[in-house]
Amino acid sequence: MHSFKTTALAGAVVLALSGGAVQAQPTSEIRALKGTVEDLRKQVQELKKSSPRASTSSLEQARIDELTKQVNELRALLTQQQAAAQATTQAAVAAGGEETKEAIEARTPATQADITGLRADIENYKYDQSRLQERNIPSVTRNTRIGGSLTLRHDFSNPGAARSASSSGNGPTDIRQSGFNAAAFGLNFSGNLFRDYAEGRNLTYRLALTSQNTATSSSTTVNLTDAYLRYSFHPSTGNPEDPLGTLTLGQQTVAFGLDAQAIDPEVKAVIGNAGFVSGLGLGTRQVGLVVAGDYAPYVDFTNNYRAPLLSYSLGLLNGNGPNKADNNDYRDIAARLVYTLPVDYNSWFRQLQIGASYYRGALSLGPAGTTGVTTATAKGSNDIFGFDVNWTHLPFSVSYEWAYGKQELYKQDTLVTSGKNADGYKRGVGQYINLGYTWGEQFLASSRQQGKFDDYWPKSYQAFVRFDTWDPNRSALVNDDKKVATTLGLNVFFAETTKLQVNYVRTRNQLNGAASTEAKPETHNLWQVQLNATF
Repeated sequence: MHSFKTTALAGAVVLALSGGAVQAQPTSEIRALKGTVEDLRKQVQELKKSSPRASTSSLEQARIDELTKQVNELRALLTQQQAAAQATTQAAVAAGGEETKEAIEARTPATQADITGLRADIENYKYDQSRLQERNIPSVTRNTRIGGSLTLRHDFSNPGAARSASSSGNGPTDIRQSGFNAAAFGLNFSGNLFRDYAEGRNLTYRLALTSQNTATSSSTTVNLTDAYLRYSFHPSTGNPEDPLGTLTLGQQTVAFGLDAQAIDPEVKAVIGNAGFVSGLGLGTRQVGLVVAGDYAPYVDFTNNYRAPLLSYSLGLLNGNGPNKADNNDYRDIAARLVYTLPVDYNSWFRQLQIGASYYRGALSLGPAGTTGVTTATAKGSNDIFGFDVNWTHLPFSVSYEWAYGKQELYKQDTLVTSGKNADGYKRGVGQYINLGYTWGEQFLASSRQQGKFDDYWPKSYQAFVRFDTWDPNRSALVNDDKKVATTLGLNVFFAETTKLQVNYVRTRNQLNGAASTEAKPETHNLWQVQLNATF
Protein backbone atom coordinates (compact mmCIF):
# COMPACT_ATOMS: atom_id res chain seq x y z
CA MET A 1 0.00 0.00 0.00
CA HIS A 2 2.81 2.39 0.84
CA SER A 3 4.50 1.76 -2.51
CA PHE A 4 1.32 2.34 -4.48
CA LYS A 5 0.52 5.65 -2.82
CA THR A 6 4.06 6.90 -3.25
CA THR A 7 3.93 6.12 -7.00
CA ALA A 8 0.62 7.89 -7.44
CA LEU A 9 1.90 10.93 -5.56
CA ALA A 10 5.07 11.08 -7.69
CA GLY A 11 3.00 10.99 -10.88
CA ALA A 12 0.83 13.81 -9.67
CA VAL A 13 3.83 15.96 -8.76
CA VAL A 14 5.43 15.41 -12.19
CA LEU A 15 2.23 16.44 -13.94
CA ALA A 16 1.95 19.51 -11.75
CA LEU A 17 5.56 20.62 -12.46
CA SER A 18 5.17 20.17 -16.21
CA GLY A 19 1.94 22.11 -16.40
CA GLY A 20 3.60 25.49 -17.04
CA ALA A 21 5.27 24.27 -20.20
CA VAL A 22 2.14 22.96 -21.87
CA GLN A 23 -0.23 25.88 -21.72
CA ALA A 24 -0.82 25.86 -25.45
CA GLN A 25 -0.79 22.11 -26.17
CA PRO A 26 -3.33 20.57 -28.60
CA THR A 27 -6.74 19.43 -27.42
CA SER A 28 -5.68 15.77 -27.58
CA GLU A 29 -3.08 16.36 -24.84
CA ILE A 30 -5.67 18.15 -22.71
CA ARG A 31 -7.94 15.15 -23.01
CA ALA A 32 -5.05 12.90 -21.99
CA LEU A 33 -4.35 15.06 -18.95
CA LYS A 34 -8.04 14.99 -18.04
CA GLY A 35 -8.02 11.22 -18.22
CA THR A 36 -4.97 11.08 -15.96
CA VAL A 37 -6.69 13.27 -13.38
CA GLU A 38 -9.77 11.07 -13.50
CA ASP A 39 -7.69 7.97 -12.98
CA LEU A 40 -5.96 9.52 -10.00
CA ARG A 41 -9.32 10.52 -8.53
CA LYS A 42 -10.58 6.96 -8.78
CA GLN A 43 -7.40 5.64 -7.19
CA VAL A 44 -7.83 8.03 -4.24
CA GLN A 45 -11.42 6.89 -3.74
CA GLU A 46 -10.42 3.24 -3.82
CA LEU A 47 -7.62 3.97 -1.40
CA LYS A 48 -10.06 5.58 1.00
CA LYS A 49 -12.42 2.63 0.77
CA SER A 50 -9.67 0.12 1.42
CA SER A 51 -8.34 2.16 4.39
CA PRO A 52 -11.24 3.33 6.59
CA ARG A 53 -10.50 6.45 8.58
CA ALA A 54 -11.10 4.72 11.88
CA SER A 55 -8.37 2.23 11.31
CA THR A 56 -5.98 4.56 9.52
CA SER A 57 -3.01 6.05 11.30
CA SER A 58 -2.40 9.77 11.31
CA LEU A 59 0.59 9.33 8.95
CA GLU A 60 -1.43 7.38 6.42
CA GLN A 61 -4.26 9.90 6.66
CA ALA A 62 -1.82 12.74 6.01
CA ARG A 63 -0.58 11.00 2.86
CA ILE A 64 -4.12 10.49 1.61
CA ASP A 65 -4.92 14.14 2.26
CA GLU A 66 -1.78 15.19 0.41
CA LEU A 67 -2.70 13.06 -2.58
CA THR A 68 -6.22 14.53 -2.55
CA LYS A 69 -4.71 18.00 -2.55
CA GLN A 70 -2.56 17.13 -5.57
CA VAL A 71 -5.60 15.84 -7.44
CA ASN A 72 -7.45 19.07 -6.74
CA GLU A 73 -4.48 21.08 -8.00
CA LEU A 74 -4.38 19.03 -11.17
CA ARG A 75 -8.07 19.69 -11.70
CA ALA A 76 -7.41 23.39 -11.39
CA LEU A 77 -4.49 23.09 -13.85
CA LEU A 78 -6.72 21.23 -16.29
CA THR A 79 -9.32 23.98 -16.07
CA GLN A 80 -6.66 26.60 -16.82
CA GLN A 81 -5.36 24.66 -19.86
CA GLN A 82 -8.84 24.28 -21.28
CA ALA A 83 -9.46 27.99 -20.85
CA ALA A 84 -6.09 28.81 -22.48
CA ALA A 85 -6.80 26.54 -25.45
CA GLN A 86 -10.23 28.07 -25.93
CA ALA A 87 -8.78 31.58 -25.74
CA THR A 88 -6.10 30.72 -28.32
CA THR A 89 -8.72 29.37 -30.73
CA GLN A 90 -10.92 32.44 -30.27
CA ALA A 91 -7.95 34.75 -30.85
CA ALA A 92 -7.03 32.92 -34.06
CA VAL A 93 -10.60 33.13 -35.31
CA ALA A 94 -10.80 36.81 -34.41
CA ALA A 95 -7.49 37.59 -36.15
CA GLY A 96 -8.08 35.62 -39.36
CA GLY A 97 -11.82 35.65 -39.53
CA GLU A 98 -11.99 31.86 -39.20
CA GLU A 99 -10.06 28.97 -37.69
CA THR A 100 -7.14 27.74 -39.79
CA LYS A 101 -7.38 24.50 -41.75
CA GLU A 102 -4.39 23.06 -39.87
CA ALA A 103 -6.07 23.70 -36.53
CA ILE A 104 -9.31 22.09 -37.68
CA GLU A 105 -7.47 19.03 -39.06
CA ALA A 106 -5.42 18.74 -35.87
CA ARG A 107 -8.53 18.29 -33.72
CA THR A 108 -10.55 16.26 -36.23
CA PRO A 109 -10.38 12.51 -35.53
CA ALA A 110 -9.92 10.03 -38.39
CA THR A 111 -13.03 8.09 -39.39
CA GLN A 112 -13.23 4.43 -40.28
CA ALA A 113 -13.63 5.44 -43.93
CA ASP A 114 -10.35 7.40 -43.77
CA ILE A 115 -8.50 4.38 -42.36
CA THR A 116 -10.01 2.07 -44.98
CA GLY A 117 -9.00 4.47 -47.78
CA LEU A 118 -5.45 4.69 -46.48
CA ARG A 119 -5.19 0.91 -46.41
CA ALA A 120 -6.43 0.75 -50.00
CA ASP A 121 -3.84 3.34 -51.13
CA ILE A 122 -1.04 1.37 -49.46
CA GLU A 123 -2.13 -1.86 -51.18
CA ASN A 124 -2.29 -0.09 -54.55
CA TYR A 125 1.22 1.31 -54.02
CA LYS A 126 2.55 -2.14 -53.15
CA TYR A 127 0.98 -3.56 -56.30
CA ASP A 128 2.42 -0.82 -58.52
CA GLN A 129 5.92 -1.31 -57.10
CA SER A 130 5.69 -5.06 -57.57
CA ARG A 131 4.68 -4.66 -61.22
CA LEU A 132 7.44 -2.10 -61.79
CA GLN A 133 10.01 -4.50 -60.33
CA GLU A 134 8.69 -7.35 -62.46
CA ARG A 135 8.25 -5.58 -65.82
CA ASN A 136 10.72 -2.65 -65.94
CA ILE A 137 13.71 -3.50 -63.74
CA PRO A 138 16.13 -6.29 -64.74
CA SER A 139 17.07 -8.73 -62.03
CA VAL A 140 19.91 -11.20 -61.49
CA THR A 141 20.43 -14.13 -59.19
CA ARG A 142 23.40 -12.48 -57.45
CA ASN A 143 24.08 -8.78 -56.88
CA THR A 144 25.65 -7.31 -60.03
CA ARG A 145 27.23 -3.98 -60.86
CA ILE A 146 27.15 -2.89 -64.52
CA GLY A 147 29.75 -0.49 -65.92
CA GLY A 148 31.31 0.46 -69.21
CA SER A 149 33.21 3.01 -71.23
CA LEU A 150 33.04 4.77 -74.58
CA THR A 151 36.11 6.15 -76.36
CA LEU A 152 35.90 8.53 -79.33
CA ARG A 153 38.93 9.96 -81.12
CA HIS A 154 40.10 12.11 -84.02
CA ASP A 155 43.59 11.67 -85.49
CA PHE A 156 45.68 13.84 -87.79
CA SER A 157 49.08 12.61 -88.95
CA ASN A 158 51.81 14.03 -91.16
CA PRO A 159 52.81 12.21 -93.24
CA GLY A 160 49.60 10.24 -93.45
CA ALA A 161 49.05 6.57 -92.72
CA ALA A 162 50.30 4.20 -95.41
CA ARG A 163 47.92 2.80 -98.03
CA SER A 164 46.01 -0.33 -97.12
CA ALA A 165 46.77 -3.56 -98.95
CA SER A 166 44.37 -4.54 -101.74
CA SER A 167 43.44 -7.68 -99.81
CA SER A 168 41.82 -5.61 -97.06
CA GLY A 169 38.48 -5.66 -98.89
CA ASN A 170 38.14 -1.87 -98.92
CA GLY A 171 39.19 -1.39 -102.54
CA PRO A 172 41.66 1.31 -103.60
CA THR A 173 42.82 3.48 -100.72
CA ASP A 174 44.74 6.71 -100.34
CA ILE A 175 47.24 7.92 -97.80
CA ARG A 176 45.07 8.97 -94.88
CA GLN A 177 46.06 12.03 -92.90
CA SER A 178 42.98 12.49 -90.71
CA GLY A 179 39.83 10.77 -89.65
CA PHE A 180 37.35 10.11 -86.88
CA ASN A 181 37.47 6.90 -84.95
CA ALA A 182 35.11 5.30 -82.45
CA ALA A 183 38.20 3.81 -80.89
CA ALA A 184 36.58 1.42 -78.44
CA PHE A 185 33.61 0.69 -76.26
CA GLY A 186 33.49 -1.56 -73.23
CA LEU A 187 30.88 -3.21 -71.07
CA ASN A 188 31.63 -4.96 -67.79
CA PHE A 189 29.77 -6.84 -65.08
CA SER A 190 31.07 -7.46 -61.58
CA GLY A 191 29.62 -8.70 -58.34
CA ASN A 192 29.86 -10.91 -55.31
CA LEU A 193 29.19 -14.63 -55.61
CA PHE A 194 29.78 -15.44 -51.95
CA ARG A 195 29.95 -12.94 -49.11
CA ASP A 196 31.68 -14.27 -46.03
CA TYR A 197 30.15 -12.29 -43.18
CA ALA A 198 32.20 -14.08 -40.53
CA GLU A 199 35.74 -13.61 -41.88
CA GLY A 200 35.40 -11.49 -45.03
CA ARG A 201 36.85 -14.13 -47.38
CA ASN A 202 34.63 -13.21 -50.31
CA LEU A 203 34.34 -14.72 -53.78
CA THR A 204 33.82 -12.12 -56.53
CA TYR A 205 33.72 -12.12 -60.33
CA ARG A 206 34.28 -9.80 -63.28
CA LEU A 207 33.23 -10.13 -66.92
CA ALA A 208 34.22 -7.45 -69.45
CA LEU A 209 33.65 -7.07 -73.19
CA THR A 210 35.23 -4.61 -75.61
CA SER A 211 35.20 -3.76 -79.29
CA GLN A 212 37.67 -1.85 -81.46
CA ASN A 213 37.39 -0.94 -85.12
CA THR A 214 40.10 -0.85 -87.75
CA ALA A 215 40.59 0.61 -91.22
CA THR A 216 40.54 -2.83 -92.84
CA SER A 217 37.16 -4.15 -91.74
CA SER A 218 33.60 -2.86 -91.87
CA SER A 219 32.35 -5.13 -89.12
CA THR A 220 32.68 -4.79 -85.39
CA THR A 221 33.94 -7.72 -83.39
CA VAL A 222 33.21 -7.93 -79.69
CA ASN A 223 35.97 -9.61 -77.72
CA LEU A 224 36.22 -10.84 -74.17
CA THR A 225 38.74 -8.94 -72.06
CA ASP A 226 38.36 -9.76 -68.37
CA ALA A 227 36.74 -13.02 -67.30
CA TYR A 228 37.79 -14.24 -63.88
CA LEU A 229 36.80 -15.35 -60.39
CA ARG A 230 38.64 -13.84 -57.43
CA TYR A 231 38.87 -15.24 -53.92
CA SER A 232 40.11 -13.15 -50.98
CA PHE A 233 42.20 -15.37 -48.77
CA HIS A 234 42.93 -12.37 -46.54
CA PRO A 235 39.75 -10.95 -44.97
CA SER A 236 38.36 -8.13 -47.12
CA THR A 237 36.59 -6.37 -44.27
CA GLY A 238 37.11 -2.86 -45.61
CA ASN A 239 39.55 -1.98 -42.85
CA PRO A 240 42.49 -0.27 -44.65
CA GLU A 241 44.91 -1.49 -41.99
CA ASP A 242 44.36 -5.12 -43.00
CA PRO A 243 46.65 -6.59 -45.69
CA LEU A 244 45.08 -7.67 -48.98
CA GLY A 245 45.43 -11.09 -50.56
CA THR A 246 43.57 -12.51 -53.55
CA LEU A 247 43.65 -15.57 -55.77
CA THR A 248 42.40 -14.86 -59.32
CA LEU A 249 41.54 -17.54 -61.88
CA GLY A 250 40.70 -16.65 -65.47
CA GLN A 251 41.59 -14.10 -68.16
CA GLN A 252 43.16 -10.97 -66.71
CA THR A 253 45.80 -8.27 -67.09
CA VAL A 254 49.41 -9.35 -66.60
CA ALA A 255 51.05 -7.56 -63.68
CA PHE A 256 54.23 -6.35 -65.42
CA GLY A 257 55.52 -2.83 -64.90
CA LEU A 258 53.37 0.29 -65.08
CA ASP A 259 52.55 1.03 -68.70
CA ALA A 260 51.79 -2.56 -69.75
CA GLN A 261 48.98 -2.74 -67.20
CA ALA A 262 47.38 0.48 -68.51
CA ILE A 263 45.50 -1.31 -71.29
CA ASP A 264 42.08 0.28 -70.98
CA PRO A 265 41.75 3.90 -72.21
CA GLU A 266 40.24 5.22 -68.96
CA VAL A 267 43.45 4.52 -66.98
CA LYS A 268 46.05 5.84 -69.45
CA ALA A 269 47.92 9.06 -68.74
CA VAL A 270 48.58 9.46 -72.48
CA ILE A 271 46.68 7.90 -75.36
CA GLY A 272 49.36 5.50 -76.63
CA ASN A 273 51.50 2.95 -74.82
CA ALA A 274 55.27 2.90 -74.64
CA GLY A 275 57.07 1.28 -77.58
CA PHE A 276 58.33 -1.74 -75.65
CA VAL A 277 54.81 -2.74 -74.53
CA SER A 278 53.71 -3.96 -77.95
CA GLY A 279 57.29 -4.75 -79.02
CA LEU A 280 57.72 -7.31 -76.23
CA GLY A 281 54.14 -8.58 -76.42
CA LEU A 282 53.15 -7.23 -73.01
CA GLY A 283 50.03 -5.24 -73.84
CA THR A 284 47.70 -8.26 -73.77
CA ARG A 285 45.71 -10.21 -71.25
CA GLN A 286 46.51 -13.80 -70.37
CA VAL A 287 44.60 -16.79 -69.02
CA GLY A 288 45.85 -18.36 -65.82
CA LEU A 289 46.05 -18.31 -62.04
CA VAL A 290 47.47 -15.29 -60.17
CA VAL A 291 48.05 -14.72 -56.47
CA ALA A 292 48.42 -11.07 -55.45
CA GLY A 293 48.35 -8.96 -52.30
CA ASP A 294 50.29 -6.59 -50.09
CA TYR A 295 52.03 -6.48 -46.73
CA ALA A 296 52.27 -4.01 -43.81
CA PRO A 297 50.12 -1.13 -45.11
CA TYR A 298 50.64 2.36 -43.71
CA VAL A 299 47.31 4.14 -43.19
CA ASP A 300 46.54 7.80 -42.56
CA PHE A 301 42.81 7.99 -41.83
CA THR A 302 42.82 11.78 -41.73
CA ASN A 303 43.87 12.06 -45.38
CA ASN A 304 42.30 8.79 -46.59
CA TYR A 305 45.75 7.48 -47.54
CA ARG A 306 46.93 3.88 -47.69
CA ALA A 307 50.39 2.71 -48.79
CA PRO A 308 51.51 -0.92 -48.31
CA LEU A 309 55.19 -1.49 -47.64
CA LEU A 310 55.29 -4.35 -50.17
CA SER A 311 52.94 -5.40 -52.96
CA TYR A 312 53.37 -8.69 -54.77
CA SER A 313 51.96 -10.69 -57.68
CA LEU A 314 52.83 -14.17 -58.93
CA GLY A 315 51.06 -15.81 -61.86
CA LEU A 316 51.02 -19.07 -63.80
CA LEU A 317 49.73 -18.31 -67.32
CA ASN A 318 49.09 -19.95 -70.68
CA GLY A 319 51.10 -17.26 -72.48
CA ASN A 320 49.20 -17.44 -75.78
CA GLY A 321 47.21 -14.24 -75.34
CA PRO A 322 43.50 -13.57 -74.69
CA ASN A 323 40.59 -15.60 -76.04
CA LYS A 324 42.87 -18.46 -77.11
CA ALA A 325 43.72 -21.93 -75.93
CA ASP A 326 47.38 -22.54 -75.18
CA ASN A 327 49.49 -23.61 -78.16
CA ASN A 328 52.03 -25.63 -76.16
CA ASP A 329 52.36 -27.71 -73.03
CA TYR A 330 54.37 -25.13 -71.07
CA ARG A 331 53.19 -22.44 -68.66
CA ASP A 332 54.51 -18.87 -68.48
CA ILE A 333 55.46 -17.25 -65.17
CA ALA A 334 54.86 -13.59 -64.32
CA ALA A 335 56.15 -12.05 -61.08
CA ARG A 336 56.13 -8.50 -59.74
CA LEU A 337 57.24 -6.88 -56.47
CA VAL A 338 56.70 -3.23 -55.49
CA TYR A 339 58.31 -1.46 -52.54
CA THR A 340 56.79 1.77 -51.20
CA LEU A 341 58.96 4.08 -49.14
CA PRO A 342 57.64 3.98 -45.53
CA VAL A 343 57.09 7.68 -44.84
CA ASP A 344 54.11 9.58 -43.44
CA TYR A 345 51.59 11.48 -45.52
CA ASN A 346 53.24 14.90 -45.15
CA SER A 347 56.62 13.74 -46.46
CA TRP A 348 57.81 14.82 -49.91
CA PHE A 349 58.71 11.18 -50.56
CA ARG A 350 55.13 10.03 -50.07
CA GLN A 351 54.02 7.46 -52.67
CA LEU A 352 57.55 6.85 -53.92
CA GLN A 353 57.44 3.31 -55.30
CA ILE A 354 60.13 1.08 -56.74
CA GLY A 355 59.03 -1.97 -58.70
CA ALA A 356 60.65 -4.97 -60.38
CA SER A 357 58.96 -7.33 -62.86
CA TYR A 358 59.89 -10.61 -64.49
CA TYR A 359 58.15 -12.63 -67.18
CA ARG A 360 59.37 -16.03 -68.31
CA GLY A 361 57.62 -17.34 -71.39
CA ALA A 362 57.83 -20.47 -73.51
CA LEU A 363 57.69 -20.25 -77.32
CA SER A 364 56.81 -22.92 -79.85
CA LEU A 365 59.52 -22.66 -82.51
CA GLY A 366 59.14 -23.92 -86.05
CA PRO A 367 59.21 -22.88 -89.70
CA ALA A 368 56.81 -20.25 -90.96
CA GLY A 369 53.97 -22.16 -92.61
CA THR A 370 51.76 -21.26 -95.53
CA THR A 371 48.83 -23.31 -94.26
CA GLY A 372 46.69 -23.01 -91.17
CA VAL A 373 48.74 -25.47 -89.14
CA THR A 374 52.51 -25.43 -88.60
CA THR A 375 54.24 -28.09 -86.56
CA ALA A 376 56.50 -26.86 -83.78
CA THR A 377 59.95 -28.44 -83.83
CA ALA A 378 61.43 -26.99 -80.64
CA LYS A 379 60.66 -25.00 -77.51
CA GLY A 380 62.21 -21.57 -77.09
CA SER A 381 62.48 -19.14 -74.21
CA ASN A 382 61.15 -15.60 -73.97
CA ASP A 383 62.46 -13.79 -70.90
CA ILE A 384 61.50 -10.20 -70.06
CA PHE A 385 62.90 -8.12 -67.20
CA GLY A 386 61.56 -4.77 -66.02
CA PHE A 387 62.36 -2.01 -63.53
CA ASP A 388 60.22 1.01 -62.70
CA VAL A 389 60.10 4.00 -60.35
CA ASN A 390 56.94 5.98 -59.71
CA TRP A 391 56.44 9.11 -57.60
CA THR A 392 53.06 10.80 -57.37
CA HIS A 393 52.86 13.74 -54.99
CA LEU A 394 50.23 16.18 -56.17
CA PRO A 395 50.65 18.32 -58.12
CA PHE A 396 53.77 16.50 -59.41
CA SER A 397 54.15 13.02 -60.89
CA VAL A 398 57.21 11.27 -62.28
CA SER A 399 57.43 7.74 -63.64
CA TYR A 400 60.34 5.93 -65.24
CA GLU A 401 60.34 2.41 -66.64
CA TRP A 402 62.93 0.21 -68.35
CA ALA A 403 62.30 -3.18 -69.95
CA TYR A 404 64.57 -5.73 -71.57
CA GLY A 405 63.52 -8.80 -73.53
CA LYS A 406 65.53 -11.79 -74.73
CA GLN A 407 63.66 -13.96 -77.22
CA GLU A 408 64.96 -17.20 -78.69
CA LEU A 409 64.68 -17.54 -82.49
CA TYR A 410 64.03 -20.54 -84.70
CA LYS A 411 67.35 -21.83 -86.02
CA GLN A 412 66.26 -21.28 -89.64
CA ASP A 413 65.02 -17.75 -89.00
CA THR A 414 66.39 -15.14 -91.41
CA LEU A 415 68.01 -13.19 -88.58
CA VAL A 416 69.95 -16.30 -87.58
CA THR A 417 70.98 -17.52 -91.02
CA SER A 418 72.05 -14.02 -92.10
CA GLY A 419 74.34 -13.72 -89.10
CA LYS A 420 72.63 -10.65 -87.65
CA ASN A 421 71.65 -12.67 -84.58
CA ALA A 422 74.10 -15.50 -84.90
CA ASP A 423 73.65 -16.72 -81.31
CA GLY A 424 69.97 -17.42 -81.97
CA TYR A 425 68.55 -14.70 -79.66
CA LYS A 426 66.96 -11.34 -80.37
CA ARG A 427 67.33 -8.75 -77.63
CA GLY A 428 65.15 -5.68 -77.37
CA VAL A 429 65.24 -2.83 -74.88
CA GLY A 430 63.00 0.13 -74.25
CA GLN A 431 62.51 2.85 -71.68
CA TYR A 432 60.49 5.98 -71.04
CA ILE A 433 60.20 8.80 -68.56
CA ASN A 434 56.91 10.55 -67.95
CA LEU A 435 56.67 13.96 -66.23
CA GLY A 436 53.31 15.35 -65.19
CA TYR A 437 51.80 18.34 -63.42
CA THR A 438 48.21 18.53 -62.15
CA TRP A 439 46.16 21.54 -61.14
CA GLY A 440 42.53 21.71 -60.10
CA GLU A 441 40.42 20.20 -57.35
CA GLN A 442 39.08 16.88 -58.58
CA PHE A 443 41.88 14.79 -57.06
CA LEU A 444 41.88 16.55 -53.69
CA ALA A 445 40.29 14.46 -50.96
CA SER A 446 38.78 17.58 -49.35
CA SER A 447 36.93 18.38 -52.57
CA ARG A 448 35.83 14.84 -53.44
CA GLN A 449 34.22 14.42 -50.03
CA GLN A 450 32.07 17.52 -50.35
CA GLY A 451 28.43 17.22 -51.28
CA LYS A 452 27.79 17.78 -55.00
CA PHE A 453 24.72 19.48 -56.41
CA ASP A 454 23.25 17.64 -59.38
CA ASP A 455 26.12 16.61 -61.72
CA TYR A 456 28.59 19.26 -60.60
CA TRP A 457 32.16 18.06 -60.27
CA PRO A 458 35.34 20.13 -59.81
CA LYS A 459 37.60 20.33 -62.83
CA SER A 460 41.22 19.25 -63.00
CA TYR A 461 43.92 19.49 -65.64
CA GLN A 462 47.00 17.33 -66.19
CA ALA A 463 49.90 18.25 -68.44
CA PHE A 464 52.34 15.52 -69.48
CA VAL A 465 55.56 15.16 -71.41
CA ARG A 466 56.95 11.72 -72.17
CA PHE A 467 60.20 10.64 -73.80
CA ASP A 468 60.14 7.08 -75.11
CA THR A 469 62.75 4.95 -76.88
CA TRP A 470 62.43 1.42 -78.23
CA ASP A 471 65.09 -0.70 -79.93
CA PRO A 472 63.59 -4.06 -80.96
CA ASN A 473 66.95 -5.61 -81.92
CA ARG A 474 70.16 -4.50 -80.20
CA SER A 475 72.43 -6.48 -82.46
CA ALA A 476 75.36 -4.44 -83.76
CA LEU A 477 74.44 -5.56 -87.28
CA VAL A 478 70.88 -4.22 -87.00
CA ASN A 479 71.02 -0.44 -86.68
CA ASP A 480 67.99 0.79 -88.60
CA ASP A 481 65.06 -0.12 -86.33
CA LYS A 482 65.22 2.18 -83.29
CA LYS A 483 62.37 4.59 -82.57
CA VAL A 484 62.37 7.72 -80.41
CA ALA A 485 59.02 9.31 -79.56
CA THR A 486 58.21 12.53 -77.70
CA THR A 487 54.67 13.06 -76.45
CA LEU A 488 53.05 16.25 -75.19
CA GLY A 489 49.69 15.66 -73.54
CA LEU A 490 46.90 17.49 -71.77
CA ASN A 491 44.10 15.76 -69.87
CA VAL A 492 40.96 17.67 -68.89
CA PHE A 493 38.75 16.07 -66.21
CA PHE A 494 35.44 17.96 -66.42
CA ALA A 495 33.18 15.30 -64.90
CA GLU A 496 33.55 12.52 -62.37
CA THR A 497 34.01 9.80 -64.99
CA THR A 498 34.81 11.74 -68.18
CA LYS A 499 38.08 13.11 -69.50
CA LEU A 500 39.29 14.78 -72.68
CA GLN A 501 42.82 13.98 -73.89
CA VAL A 502 44.88 15.99 -76.36
CA ASN A 503 48.21 14.48 -77.50
CA TYR A 504 50.96 15.51 -79.90
CA VAL A 505 53.42 12.72 -80.72
CA ARG A 506 56.61 13.25 -82.73
CA THR A 507 58.35 10.02 -83.71
CA ARG A 508 61.82 9.71 -85.26
CA ASN A 509 62.74 6.47 -87.01
CA GLN A 510 66.34 5.32 -87.30
CA LEU A 511 67.04 4.86 -91.01
CA ASN A 512 70.86 4.61 -91.06
CA GLY A 513 71.09 6.17 -94.48
CA ALA A 514 68.09 4.39 -96.00
CA ALA A 515 65.44 6.33 -97.90
CA SER A 516 62.27 7.45 -96.15
CA THR A 517 59.13 5.51 -97.16
CA GLU A 518 55.39 5.73 -96.57
CA ALA A 519 55.53 2.90 -94.06
CA LYS A 520 58.69 4.21 -92.37
CA PRO A 521 59.25 7.97 -92.68
CA GLU A 522 62.20 9.64 -91.02
CA THR A 523 59.89 11.72 -88.83
CA HIS A 524 56.20 11.35 -88.13
CA ASN A 525 53.87 13.86 -86.46
CA LEU A 526 50.58 12.79 -84.90
CA TRP A 527 47.85 14.90 -83.29
CA GLN A 528 45.14 13.10 -81.35
CA VAL A 529 42.01 14.29 -79.54
CA GLN A 530 40.22 11.62 -77.54
CA LEU A 531 37.13 11.67 -75.34
CA ASN A 532 36.69 8.87 -72.83
CA ALA A 533 33.53 8.47 -70.76
CA THR A 534 32.85 5.70 -68.26
CA PHE A 535 29.60 4.76 -66.60
